[in-house]
Amino acid sequence: MLAQLDKQILKSWRQYAIEPRIAKFTGRVMRNTGPRIAIVGNCQSFGVAYAMKVLDPSATVDHFSMIARARSSIGLFVKTLETYDYVFSHDFLDGHVRGGGSEELCKRLPKTMIFPAVTFAAFHPDLVYIHDLSRMHGFVCGPIGPYHSAICLFAYRKGLSVEMANALFNENVYDALGYLDMWNEASRELLDTTRDRFNIDLSNELMNWSRRGVFMYSTVHPMSYVLFDLSKKLFEKIGLKPRTVNFNYYDIHDLARSEIFPIYPPIAKRYGAQGGYMFKLQNHHLATTVGDFLTLPQYIASCYKIYGKHDPARLSNPRVDAWLADEATTGLLIRLARENFAAGLTPTL
Repeated sequence: MLAQLDKQILKSWRQYAIEPRIAKFTGRVMRNTGPRIAIVGNCQSFGVAYAMKVLDPSATVDHFSMIARARSSIGLFVKTLETYDYVFSHDFLDGHVRGGGSEELCKRLPKTMIFPAVTFAAFHPDLVYIHDLSRMHGFVCGPIGPYHSAICLFAYRKGLSVEMANALFNENVYDALGYLDMWNEASRELLDTTRDRFNIDLSNELMNWSRRGVFMYSTVHPMSYVLFDLSKKLFEKIGLKPRTVNFNYYDIHDLARSEIFPIYPPIAKRYGAQGGYMFKLQNHHLATTVGDFLTLPQYIASCYKIYGKHDPARLSNPRVDAWLADEATTGLLIRLARENFAAGLTPTL
């Protein structure tokens, strides 16, 4: 079975080598007369590609997904991208394309511009990943894909009941873990990384995003207007003039189809937003189903059921490992769980 990347390579050659000849033969006027732009990358790359098309409707903008493993070789991929005027790529590791990752791509195609993925943890400080060391770039999936709650994982590994785990989801626990004071650290990490490595200043953009409220669906999935602003910056770096357009009118919330991690109410309150404990499952088939959600108790119970099927040695996360290794932290969390449970503090919505 061909991956999306393989299919896009075939589509790209058809657009580049075949369709212009057919148009010349039939007299059809080509609609896309502007620059050819290729966007290579992870789940954020479609949003960047779409935004660039909005910024220049005359451009040919193609999106090459680096999510699944493709059959194509790095040599074929480079030959394909050589046909584009501009190539933007996220960092990607070996294995997605046979023969190399983004480092090899840049060596063979120096015009490739590596661009940043937007990450921001202040809204979702409890979100962690459990790496599956038996699979290439793999993760242990829970009820909402690769997104896990560090608090829930701690409770499971410590042997707490589902009800006691539920009692850990309270403001006193978030305060003890530093979850309520993540804004400055998250902002500094985002701005320093984009400035120092990619020479992109997002300080004004971050200020504008924060004024609009919550701008992330998870630590790694920004809302579409964030990617639109990043796309304008990329246009400016290569000397293309961004089109003046009301992006809200043409907006597509592509990443909302994926999993959405909730913003816990005490954390949301910190930022003047509305929070909750509703966990959204991924749904890339909106034409046939509206999808599903989990309440906090349902999410915890589902995690426990899934974790119970795994070898405990595979349920490792550096943050949770550190909590478990620290007697003071472990003791504090267990005490808070007991006190909150006794007080009836087991949130659901």
